[in-house]
Amino acid sequence: MSVTPNTSSSRDYDVVIVGGGAAGTAAALTLARYTGLRIALLEKRLFDDYRAGETVSSSIFSMLDFLGVGRDLLDGAQLPAFSHAAAWGSAELTSREAVFSSHGHGLHLDRRQYDAILLDQARLADVALLRPAQLVRLEHGDPWRLRVASEGQETDLTARYLIDCSGKQAVIVRQRKRPIHTEDSLVALYAYYQLDAPQFLPHRTLVETTQHGWYYAAPLPGDRVALAFITDADILKRLRLKEAAPWREAGMGTRHVGDILARLPAPSAVRHYAIHSRVASLPADENWTAAGDAAACFDPISSLGIGQAMASGIHAARVAEAFLAGDRGMAAGYRRSVFAAFETYLQMRRGFYGAEQRWREAPFWQRRSAS
Repeated sequence: MSVTPNTSSSRDYDVVIVGGGAAGTAAALTLARYTGLRIALLEKRLFDDYRAGETVSSSIFSMLDFLGVGRDLLDGAQLPAFSHAAAWGSAELTSREAVFSSHGHGLHLDRRQYDAILLDQARLADVALLRPAQLVRLEHGDPWRLRVASEGQETDLTARYLIDCSGKQAVIVRQRKRPIHTEDSLVALYAYYQLDAPQFLPHRTLVETTQHGWYYAAPLPGDRVALAFITDADILKRLRLKEAAPWREAGMGTRHVGDILARLPAPSAVRHYAIHSRVASLPADENWTAAGDAAACFDPISSLGIGQAMASGIHAARVAEAFLAGDRGMAAGYRRSVFAAFETYLQMRRGFYGAEQRWREAPFWQRRSAS
């Protein structure tokens, strides 16, 4: 087990963060940079597999500045995202160029490298990093008591406050039996391609709708490409898109994605992700909260991915600091803001899906028009 200690060798912490993705590292860096609290961060993975969520808007730069993460650290882990092109509601592409944005271009990220960079920055900021770490026991109390296992060893920790950044598993949310509202059964089937030789691909995201869902394509650092199909779980199974031949046949049947797919070799990896829209009811008066996907998950058409996760991690860190200082009001405000953001998201999502009228009778689109 890789353990980077705080200046203190104690296993008693003020805040323990469960999950070291975008939300977890944002929470850890916020607390490390702006408070004197003792922080531990638990991450069960080594980030040796593909990680979805590649494209982020230019809003990420102000958050990286706030977290003290130099933009130069992302060299090799990012490509500029100059535009967004969509064939949505029409067969024709409509493009939005980043040059017309006051904040400049976004980024296409290698998520494995990006998340590893933020974890390393947390370690350098004196956050105790336990990785890979698996929760063996989790007991609510004041303080929380945790037992963490890795490589045959177990370590006992205490925490005055916990932040659940464990992603869709929502470990603490579920352990505390908090209500979770789930809106749909959306899934994403991702194919990752390693180009045989460098070739020009526009630094843009591409979205294209079909009768059964929609495609997303983006270039990645290291001459790689991510291509995803977003649909419902039952439709994915019926179309057999996890099989190589139906996957390629369906992609080649599109007008714009097919042009990219024709230039790609066989995928080097295929991954299946559940991306249900859902929101958890967070506590207003307990010594824990949640951020990132553990608090709320969003349809990727909303572009509420990495940036939203980081923003919620920062907010959750401020809730933790306030709670430990005796201020319970910020927790109640954060709870309300999570619900409000989810309601705003649902309205935005209805607008997006309502703009596509070509397949109103197809199950995928009919379900969303009825939501």
